[in-house]
Amino acid sequence: MESRENEAKKLAATYARWLRNPEEALFGSKGEGVVLKMYKALKEAKEKKDLDSALDLTKYEMSKQTMNDMARFVNELKGKIANMQDQEAIKFALEVMRYFQIALATKMEDMRKGLWG
Repeated sequence: MESRENEAKKLAATYARWLRNPEEALFGSKGEGVVLKMYKALKEAKEKKDLDSALDLTKYEMSKQTMNDMARFVNELKGKIANMQDQEAIKFALEVMRYFQIALATKMEDMRKGLWG
């Protein structure tokens, strides 16, 4: 069985590749996008129901395209944490979000260099 860290990296990398507008997801129009806001909310989570609240995409402002891309990511993340205990789920969600931010920032840099379409 693969480690939780590898599972988190794989999930983050997969959905970062599919996200069509990484800049909007990270920074939005006001310097803090859905990913950063979600990460802040996840850091405050104490139990699993707090995760559900933090992962509720209707609380965040973004384009329809980014909403669709993020919905796929969030649904997959929720599926992964569904059978975990509260603290394990919180740690895993935070780890995924950290790797997701890194993967999106890397994708943005690669796009600037012309390495990504």
